[in-house]
Order: sequence, then structure tokens, then C-alpha cells
Amino acid sequence: MIRPVGFFTELSPGWGLPEDGSIKDAVRPSGEPDERRILDYLRNGTEIWSEMSAGPDVLDPEAPNMTGIGSLITDGIWLWREDLPYYIATYHVSLPDDFLERIRSLDYAAPTVPESRLIEISTEDLGIILD
Repeated sequence: MIRPVGFFTELSPGWGLPEDGSIKDAVRPSGEPDERRILDYLRNGTEIWSEMSAGPDVLDPEAPNMTGIGSLITDGIWLWREDLPYYIATYHVSLPDDFLERIRSLDYAAPTVPESRLIEISTEDLGIILD
């Protein structure tokens, strides 16, 4: 089973995955000491679903809309939305300790996810019907 991260209540689409509570509760005044490297990992995961959707910054209605907010990225174990790095860079949103441990144990290099695993996540975890 894939482990979702960053699927906060305010963010849509949520894909029917368990929510991580309110993003407002995850905002911190400063990020992890290695935040830049964590962001690189998140930005270099494998895209599993791409959407041309756009939406607002749910914490700042005055900010410009972001594109691709419904797009999904994975490292084969964890799954996150494409806008998660934005919220981490802008608001230093906290991540689960076990996810941070994985990122650091891989020396911040997101692994290449084989197509067979991408299909498994798509069909079994996300319920996408592939033809």
C-alpha cells in the first residue's frame, strides 16, 4: 500500500487518500536544516499522474494560482501532490519523521520507480482503470 504524504484537508483533489489534517497545523516558522535537499528529492520523484489543473495557494488567497496541483509524484513507497514542495518552501510545512528518514537514508536522491510499481500504485491504490 502506498503511503500518502501532504494530502491536507484544504487541498483538492485528495484522491480519496487519508488526509494529514489541516495544513494550517503543519506550518512552521522555519524548515528542516536540510530543507533545500528535501525539496530536491520531492521535485525529482517519479510522476505517476499529470493534471493540467490550477488552483490557489490555500494559505494565501492573494498568491497567484499554481498549475498541476492535482498531479502526483512518488518514490515507490510514498505519494505526494506536485504542490507539496511549494508549501514546504513557502511555509515550511512539516513532514512525517518516517518520510524524512527515508529521504535522508537515500541521500536525498529519489529512486527511479519501475513501470510495474507505477501501474500497481495506479490501479490498486488510486483505483485508476487502465486500458
